[in-house]
Amino acid sequence: MKVICTRCGCTDVSCEAMINPNTKEFQDYTDESFLYGWCENCKTGVILSDTDEIQTEMQKKFDEFVKKNGKEPHYAICEIVWKDTDGNQDVKIQLSGDTGEDDDIFFYCQSLNGLKSLATFGCEDFIVTEINSFEEMIYNNEN
Repeated sequence: MKVICTRCGCTDVSCEAMINPNTKEFQDYTDESFLYGWCENCKTGVILSDTDEIQTEMQKKFDEFVKKNGKEPHYAICEIVWKDTDGNQDVKIQLSGDTGEDDDIFFYCQSLNGLKSLATFGCEDFIVTEINSFEEMIYNNEN
């Protein structure tokens, strides 16, 4: 598990937990505890991302798509977080080498490994924080 701040990539982050206030003992945490937290480097509340978990989920959903469809997907529907604002949105990221212009495509990464790299803190203005699905290109053959 490598949970990072989506603003700066730092791993010096904290998240909410349930603590018994009388004994100061840790009790539990909720599923959403790892989504939001505090970054010691940024000194602010931030969106957190578990990069290893996201990459594992990407591989799992990719393998399921290939097994079901007998071919690799053309693009992925992902949630991204903008590093500078913490704003998030769902986007379409193309995986195939076809670089034909498509207004629906947010980003071109050419491969599954390229997509996985977008889930780590890098030079892009955003970080992929969730993989929703993989899809294939639907061609419209109107005459």
